[in-house]
Amino acid sequence: MKIFNINNIVIKSLAVLCVIGFCFNAFGSGTPPKSTLNLSLKDALTRAMRDNPLVKIERINTEVASSFAGDQRYVYEPRVRLSYQTTERSSGPYFQDSHEALLSVSGTSPIGTNVEVWTGASPLSPASRLSANTPPGSTHQNTVGITVTQSLLQGLSPSANLAPLRKARIDVSIREEELAAYAQRLLGDTERAYWDLLLSEEQMKIYEYSLELAQRLLYESEERLKIGSIAPIDLVAIRAEVASRERQLFDAATSYQQKTLYLVYLMNAPELWSAALSLTDSASETLGNEDSVDEHLEAAKKFRPDLRLASMQAQKGELELIQTKNGLLPKLDFFISLQGNSYAENFTNAFTPDNPSSAVAAGLTLQFPLTNGTSRERHRRAVFSTEQQKLSVENFSRLLEYEIRSAHMEVVRAHRQIETAQTVSALQLQKLEAEQEKMAAGKSTGYAVLQIQRDLVSANLDEAQARTAYINALLALYTRDGTLLARRGVSAMQ
Repeated sequence: MKIFNINNIVIKSLAVLCVIGFCFNAFGSGTPPKSTLNLSLKDALTRAMRDNPLVKIERINTEVASSFAGDQRYVYEPRVRLSYQTTERSSGPYFQDSHEALLSVSGTSPIGTNVEVWTGASPLSPASRLSANTPPGSTHQNTVGITVTQSLLQGLSPSANLAPLRKARIDVSIREEELAAYAQRLLGDTERAYWDLLLSEEQMKIYEYSLELAQRLLYESEERLKIGSIAPIDLVAIRAEVASRERQLFDAATSYQQKTLYLVYLMNAPELWSAALSLTDSASETLGNEDSVDEHLEAAKKFRPDLRLASMQAQKGELELIQTKNGLLPKLDFFISLQGNSYAENFTNAFTPDNPSSAVAAGLTLQFPLTNGTSRERHRRAVFSTEQQKLSVENFSRLLEYEIRSAHMEVVRAHRQIETAQTVSALQLQKLEAEQEKMAAGKSTGYAVLQIQRDLVSANLDEAQARTAYINALLALYTRDGTLLARRGVSAMQ
């Protein structure tokens, strides 16, 4: 029977050494790994924002939106047109060639004014040179003209004309807010992954400590068995507990490795897949006094990306309303055109009073659909859409206040949980020490000590989880009020 017990002890000891050896080799407590990186929280966040490809995609989307805004900005750019035309006509048995070059510059203003200036030149045919209206010795005919068209109803409002440009600029701002929202989510995920990895490391150390306590109790119990103070059956529960804690340590080690991989993924650092990360920040450094809920509510009105985005969508709706309202008007334009010909090398005499070829034309043009049903329905939809967007912004503001107040309460609760967990851990340690003294005096059993060890391990795990829960509650609050990027000193556009 004694030989059987000794063999069990040897087997269990080897198993323990294997588990501990695996953890040490995998996570830097024994043989040095391939590479070790000291990683601070700031470094992790910087890597994620700099190297994550999805952030780069969102930045490109912002540049694309900026390009569309540029298209609208150049709508009022002057346009230059240059043309050349040659014509061949048959005149009896002969063919007569004519050539004409034309240069025009036109442009439109936001107040509905369109101006076009043109000039052209063409050589005179032999027949035209002999005409009575052609000055003697003329070889070319020059044409100069200017036309001004002014919208009087539809197209007169600068607000309606500039609405596409303003909507395009709002689209750029919307893309920037979407980028900020995504960057904030990535930043929050990365920071949570950092603290979760730190928690996993603490849990692994707690399980190592738990296994060490069980092994020590097993050794002491085996020594008592040798002197006959306990029965062999009393070692069964202790050995089972040692095996159970070996499994817990193995699971904790595997979880630590998986969380390391997740943090490396968020940082987009493939060179660190096989590296061991040594986290340099401590969860206790984040403990401090929280801001008041009113301060978070005021910050949310300024920094919350989705609230700003909803407000921008409402602004676009108002611009659409202005456009569709302008579309209800009939199109009434006033135009004036001045044109003259010159046969000299310059154009100064093209508009002289004695030039018979100069002409002035002016008038009005009116154009409208019979029912204008399409414009009326478009305006009607714009009215409904604008009303919906206003109601959405109001509802979102109420939802935002609820979320911030709830998140602030969770931060306060999580902070108090840390103090409670620390007190419980200290009391459980005292309880374990007292029970061990009782067992040494023969007034307690190994099973009772195991129960208290479990309570101590559970209290230590609760304390570590309470610190991480507090950090996660803070991150949730900073995400709700939109200040996470500013608090971490990160810009989404970097």
